[in-house]
Amino acid sequence: MAYTPIPTQNTGDLWTAANHNTYIKDNFAAGVPAIFTAKGDLAVASASGVAGRLAAGTNGHALQADSTQALGMKWAGIAGGAVAARYTMSGTTSVANTTSTIVNYATSVFDTHTAVTAGAAWKFTVPASMGGYYLVTATAYLQTSAAWGPDEYARLELFKNNSLNTYLGSKFITTATSCSVFVIGAAIIALAAADYIDVRMYQNSGSTLTVDGDGNLGHISIARLF
Repeated sequence: MAYTPIPTQNTGDLWTAANHNTYIKDNFAAGVPAIFTAKGDLAVASASGVAGRLAAGTNGHALQADSTQALGMKWAGIAGGAVAARYTMSGTTSVANTTSTIVNYATSVFDTHTAVTAGAAWKFTVPASMGGYYLVTATAYLQTSAAWGPDEYARLELFKNNSLNTYLGSKFITTATSCSVFVIGAAIIALAAADYIDVRMYQNSGSTLTVDGDGNLGHISIARLF
């Protein structure tokens, strides 16, 4: 039901029941306050003389103009805000020989936008309106294994949208030995909203190795720079 403009009245004009119903009762039903149904609702114009209900947005979001929306407005994350997450290991990860394996940093220390999905398919997804440049730092500790040969190595790989983006860090073995390996690395990566990243361990020792579950040795930090 659309709002009906009230006509000008002159002295002596008769205000009828029909006038009352059209210009008062129906107008109230068409707009404020009848359109409100929940806490935080806003009245927003969808056209000249027509009001619509805009429901409250997600906590922390801001009201933004958007001509593609029916009411011309929307709730969305504030562009340029801070995004940060830190997770640590809390269980081991098995890494087969010559296979890039996602590292499950399972325990949240903090996550400002609940952007991480933990588990075997661990990933960090950029929140809406939070694209920009991100700093990623990660560590992982490979427990002692069968002997490493010369020129064998372990490395942490940064994947973006399921494609290799860069090597975060590598550890090369120059002399045959049996040892544990600690890998650490960092990179700055450009990410758009809804892009996702993960960190994978790759090793070519010739056997399956295990990433230690000690959270002091294995952790990841992600922060939006700007």
